Amino acid sequence: MEKSPLIKERLIEQLRVQIRSLQKDQLIKIPSERDLAETFEASRVSVRAAIKTLVQEGLLVQLIGKGTYIVPAVLLDTLYVMCSSDIKGNDPYYTNFLVEITNLAAKQAIKISMVHPDLPREAAPKSPLILIGQMEDEQLDRLKTTAGQLFSIQRYAHREDIIQIYFDDDRIGSKAAKTLYDAGHRSFTLLAGPDKYDSSRLRKQGFLAFCQTKDVQVQVITEKMNWEGGRRAANLLLTAELPNAIFAVNDWMAAGCIQGLRENGRTIPDDVSIIGCDDIPLAAQISPRLTTFSLDAKHLVEELLSAIHRHHADVSNSKEQIILSAAMISRESVSNTNLKHEGVDTFHG
Repeated sequence: MEKSPLIKERLIEQLRVQIRSLQKDQLIKIPSERDLAETFEASRVSVRAAIKTLVQEGLLVQLIGKGTYIVPAVLLDTLYVMCSSDIKGNDPYYTNFLVEITNLAAKQAIKISMVHPDLPREAAPKSPLILIGQMEDEQLDRLKTTAGQLFSIQRYAHREDIIQIYFDDDRIGSKAAKTLYDAGHRSFTLLAGPDKYDSSRLRKQGFLAFCQTKDVQVQVITEKMNWEGGRRAANLLLTAELPNAIFAVNDWMAAGCIQGLRENGRTIPDDVSIIGCDDIPLAAQISPRLTTFSLDAKHLVEELLSAIHRHHADVSNSKEQIILSAAMISRESVSNTNLKHEGVDTFHG
């Protein structure tokens, strides 16, 4: 008996062959899911899954309210990418993003061209331009004038002229606070970066908002969002009674804090629990392994390229925000004090 995964793969290949044979130099609408299901004698669930895969591959594009279309064979040949000057060359999250977008673009025969943020006006990049990291409004206005279509993986709440795909940082902060609270902790420290970075500001905002609903007091320490910033925060924490739990707005701060505490005889999570964010490779290598949030770069790139195809085919619609959810990765850096108390009660009983 043929297994369903094989049926799905066969359907994807059949659709892929037909799509390539029909590709022209303009968008071509494909039949409805119901019609495709009848044509290929498959379930609509299988057809929907196959279409999703082909959208991710860049062969199809879904235009909201209009349907699903075959992407023109020569719709895009180059994507321009600009990193802000704040992004370090060894930053693991953005390095991973660049690897993923390069790989997926290569599958679609699209070149990636890196653009320096200080490029002269007369040498401005073409559209579409992907922005990585925080840009000032003056620079955004200049890029909007010269490049046209801007796509950002950073949130700009006050801008409606940039197509944005980003993770829900407010929810990350709220989830971190809830996780620590549900584990029985009641004394919190938040390691935050400067408010000029939206990711830090929103993670802090979500964390503090949850704590306010539970009437939990939070100490906020603002530092640079790197290893040394975490080390300095650890030194500050050691001058007073340690909190039950710490949330660091990124993994580098969390790792630096863990190292600083350990060097002074404190153990994680027995003395203090800690949660980070970004799930950089170090998070799974440090001891104890760090509980954190995974910002799935592959998923982000798939959504980004899908949005680029949509808007490049329909430039009249330049307003869109796609908000992605980050998955929590539970590891050993968080202790559950509720379970500890339950274990003591049971023992004495």
